[in-house]
This record gives sequence, structure tokens and C-alpha cells, in this order.
Amino acid sequence: MDFFDRQRQAKKKTTILVFLFCIGVLLISLLNFLLLSLFVIPFASGSLSTEGGADVSEIASNSLKDPILAIWVILGTFLIISLAGLYRKFQLKEGGASIASMMGGRLLNSNSKDPDEKKLINVVEEMAIASSVPKPDIYVMDGEKGINAFAAGHALDNAVIGVTDGCIRQLNRDELQAVIAHEFSHILNQDMKLNLRLVSVVFGLLVLSQIGRLMMEIAFSSSRYSRRSSRDNNGGGGGLIIVIGCAGACIMATGVIGVLMGNIIKSAVSRQREYLADSSAVQFTRNPEGLSGALKKIGALSYGSRLLSPNSNEVSHMFFGNGMKESWFSISSTHPPLLERIKLLEPGFNGDFSEVKFEESKRLPVDQRDEVKSSKGPIPLPGIDDALGQSLPAVVMGLADVQNVKVKAPSSVMLSDSIGNPSQEHFDFAAELIKSLPKLVMEATRDTHDACALVFALLLDKKNELVKQKQIDDIEDVFGAGMSKATLQISCELVNIDSRARLPIVDLAIGSLRNMSQEQYQYFNHVVERLVDADGQIDLFEYSLSKLVVSHLEPHFIKQRKKAVQVYSLKRLGHDCSVLISALAYAAGSEEQSIDAAYKAGADHLSSFTELNFLPASECGLNDLDLSLAALGGVAPNLKRELIQAASVTVSIDGYLQVQEAELLRAICDVLGCPVPPLSISMEEAA
Repeated sequence: MDFFDRQRQAKKKTTILVFLFCIGVLLISLLNFLLLSLFVIPFASGSLSTEGGADVSEIASNSLKDPILAIWVILGTFLIISLAGLYRKFQLKEGGASIASMMGGRLLNSNSKDPDEKKLINVVEEMAIASSVPKPDIYVMDGEKGINAFAAGHALDNAVIGVTDGCIRQLNRDELQAVIAHEFSHILNQDMKLNLRLVSVVFGLLVLSQIGRLMMEIAFSSSRYSRRSSRDNNGGGGGLIIVIGCAGACIMATGVIGVLMGNIIKSAVSRQREYLADSSAVQFTRNPEGLSGALKKIGALSYGSRLLSPNSNEVSHMFFGNGMKESWFSISSTHPPLLERIKLLEPGFNGDFSEVKFEESKRLPVDQRDEVKSSKGPIPLPGIDDALGQSLPAVVMGLADVQNVKVKAPSSVMLSDSIGNPSQEHFDFAAELIKSLPKLVMEATRDTHDACALVFALLLDKKNELVKQKQIDDIEDVFGAGMSKATLQISCELVNIDSRARLPIVDLAIGSLRNMSQEQYQYFNHVVERLVDADGQIDLFEYSLSKLVVSHLEPHFIKQRKKAVQVYSLKRLGHDCSVLISALAYAAGSEEQSIDAAYKAGADHLSSFTELNFLPASECGLNDLDLSLAALGGVAPNLKRELIQAASVTVSIDGYLQVQEAELLRAICDVLGCPVPPLSISMEEAA
């Protein structure tokens, strides 16, 4: 199953979720109606009647036959559950950070000196580069000794990774990488959005039991007060207290159905996705021993994967392992049995956890873990070794001159299949790339001030000193001399890095850039536009970089949710498709003949979906491409696949890709919401 099929499956799961929610509400409503008709109303009539002698059975029979009462009970139950779900949804509006806070997570400082935390940061950074997604914020649940982890968020741009303290202390690097790869699978498959919806649904179904418990507590407290004053008031009001207590007991009983339905819904939506995430983690890392080792340690550890947080039940479906006690009913379990997951990875395992070995972790005191780097003062110059960085392997070296280097292009099918499916080759490249980066550049990705300077440095003109000086002046006008100095220092380091590392570096910096204030973001965005326009023209890299930064930061700062309506046909988007293919043809070709051939290749691929026209260059510039991509971003996943394949064959008509063409494809895929691994990493260099 590829990225686009998983998108379709996620939508199908949402439909199942809505269906099961309606079934759950209906069952709870019917049980409420039965209990209300058979017990609460007859008992209340008898207890509160001043005449006495009320016929309980007749009252119950009449209540059961009352359609108005049935409608009111169903509507009331639905309203209470829905309002509770909406309330929880509002609480989780910040996405993954809300879940992390709910679970008591601590935001991990990227400059932590703790060895285990540094190991975790490094693994997450490698995953982010290999999958071409912005580096998620990382949270650590210090009080949790079990081995567990989760991924949460509304989208790629607000995703977070959370791990328990036991996870980073008990697992070695390979095992931790496998667990993080499992969670990145949930991010790439966009399970997170469904998981957040599921939290709201489950909370709504659980709220009735809480209301019933509250009513019983009120009745119990009132009854004690009533007994104290009964001698003076002759027991007045006791009947009402009993009615409240009885109604609370009935509502709490229906809440049990809500709890059961909530668990069944979580199991129906989550269980099979854990198998898929396990499979994806092995596919990503090519190391089944890492994942099986992590699962074995869960089986061997006394804490297992259990969570201590009181909110664990609501979010248990999000975690790597079962965070609750083992359920008696397998139908309500959110995770497959641990032994079954291990045997799929290691068929010969006999279930004996006694030989599992744990490594001792050297944990630093809390006050020594975080090394906060000030961004207000001048940035120290690195040593000569740091400036030169480490050497990249042969597959990474040799692309310093972007204009003259070509790499073999993948087929359009290979490109679409790679989306959301990074390979071991991508992870190896990511690890080597991080090792090769100068210390100053790596530190810049982890600090908000310096991350801004890093983006500015990437946009500085490398050919015209006059243009470059104008850009530096623009930076100083808005952000001051400190920022312009930092930009120049970082730009000196960027000379030494491989050109294919430019966009992956920005992926690492996105998380730090999100820490800007709203006002700072406005100034930052303004400066980026001025730097891009400094020489009066926009090249492909400037366009790709600016699109990547804007597409990942804008949702965080603008706070405008995209419309959920999807377009299921390209027939009315012929002009936008024409702009896309025409713009890419001009980018790919240098002569009229090659431009025509590139356009024809892309247009032929989309000819069965819509009618295209070859547009003059003046009608398909980068601004026109922006508008068209915005329109095409709302098409269904299967159509996005076709658009990406058409774009791929357009720019690679000669069988090769220049690095800037690969970066442009990456930017287009980003805007369409399809994370494609670094294109020029997985290709062999052309002779």
C-alpha cells in the first residue's frame, strides 16, 4: 500500500469512525430511555407524589410508549456527547502539543547535554531529513518508566514526537530508531489527524459515566446533610435526593456502554494500523532486529509499556505499545498482542523474555541536561575543523556546482511510490549528512534567531557582490546588525556543504522557526521576499526554498484551516494543470525543441484527465505557478499521484535531473502535501 492508498484508507477509517460513533450514541440513548422509563420516572413519581398509591407499572408502561420522551432522550444524549466531544476538540486545537501537555510531556531542548536525549534528537533529525518532513518537536514524559512513544498532530506542520523516559533510557540506538520510525510512519500516513478525532469521540462517549458519578456524589453528600437536619425538617427533600442518586446510577450504567463503545472504536480504527506501522518501520530501517528488540524489552520490563498518566485511557490508541492493563476482551484492545507482533518480525521467538538484556543509561541531573544557547549576543566563530566539517561519502560528494551536474532521474512511478516511503538509503544519507554539517550550521537549525539567519544565508546571492550587499543591508534594516553578522558567518559555512543538503537543512530548522512570535514571522516573511527579489528575478532554488518555508510556517502563524472539500476531477482545473506542466517544461528545457518535448511528455500523462494547452512563458511564471498549485492542492490523493507523475516526466524528459529541478519537484510535492524523500540522494550520478 503506497502513500496515496493510505490516504484513501485514512478517509475510509474516518467514515467508519463516524458510523461507530453514531451506533454508540444510539445504543447509549436507547439504554438511557429504557432506564429512565422503567426506573427513574416511576420511582420519581412514587417518591415525589403527595397522594401516594401511584401505579408504578402503569407509569413505566406509559413512559415506554411515549415517542416524545424517546426523542427528547435521544436528542439530549446526542447533544451532551457531541458538546463534550467538541469541548475536547477545542482543547486539542494546538494539535500534538496539546496531547503532549495532557500526558505531562516536557519539551526537549535541542541543545540538551544528556547522552540519551542527544541520541533521541539525532535519531529524530535523521528521520526528518530522510522523509523530507519538518523536524517535529520532541517531548519526554519524565515520570513514565515504561517503554512507549507516540506521534500526534493535525498535520505534518504541527506534529510532535513524544517518548517516555523509559523509552530513551532502556533502548539502544537501533531499537530507538525503530520505535521512532514506527511513529514517523503514523506521521507520514497521516494517522495523527484521525487519532485526534478519536480522542474527541472517545471523550464524548465517556462523559456520561462522569456525569453519572457526579450526580451520585451530589446525592450522597446531600443525603448526609439531610440526615443531620431530618429531625428539624421531618426528612423533607429526601425523595428528591434519592431520585438524583437513582438517575445518576442509571446514567453511570449507560456510561459503561460508552466506555465499551469507546474501546471498541479505538480498537477498530487503531489495531491494524499498528501492524502497518511496524511493517513501515522495518521497511524504513531495514532492521527488523531493532523493532523486535524494542518489543522484547517491553515484554521483559516490569513496567512494560504501561502509562501512569490519568489521561492514558483517552490517548492509549496513539502509543507504540499498549499503555493500559491487558484487556479481557481482545475486541477492545487497541494494540495487537505483543508476542504476535514479535513473531511477525522474528518467527522463531518462543516467548521467553528472561534473556533480554538492558543497557545501563548514564542519566544526567535535570539541571545539567539543557544547554540553552543565547541568540542575542554575537555568534562565536567555530574552529577550523568545525568549519570544514566531515567528508561526505561518495554518493553525497561532487555536486557543489549545481548548474553543471545531472543525476539519473527516477521513473514517474518510482517517484510517486517513494512519497511517504523513505528507504534505508535515505536514512544512511541523512546520518552522513548530519555528521558532515559544520557545527555552526547544525547549531543554527536548533536556535530560532540563528535559524532565521540560516534561511537568509541560503538566499544570499553568490555571484553578484552588489546584490549580496543589498541583501545584507535589507536584513540589517529589519533585524539589526546581529542578524546580518550571523547571516554572513553562516553563509561562509554553507560554501563547504553539498548543494543537495540545502533543503534538508531547512527541514531541521522549521521547528525552531515556529518559535518566532507573530510579529517576528511577519518581518521574517518580509525579509525573505526582499532577498528573493533583490536581483530582480527568481531562480528555481529561491522559489523552492521560499515555498518550502512558507508552506510549513504559514499554517502555524496564519491559523487558517484548509477547506476539507476535495476535488475528484481535473476537468475544471485544465488551466491550472497547463500552468504546472508549461512552467516545468520551461524549467527543464533550454531550447524550443526540448521545451516542446518536455511539455508533451507531461501533457500526455494528464490528457485522459483534462484538456491542456501549452502556455507562453509570460502566462506560467512562478507567480502563476503559485496560484495553480493552491488550486491543485485540494484534489483527491489519486489525482495528486497523477499530477506528481506528470511533473516528474516533464522535468526528466532527457532521463536526468539537475539538482535545482529535483528541488523544484520537492517544493511542488510539499505544496501538494506529499512528502517526497530527497530525490537526488537515491539516484546514481550520471557519467
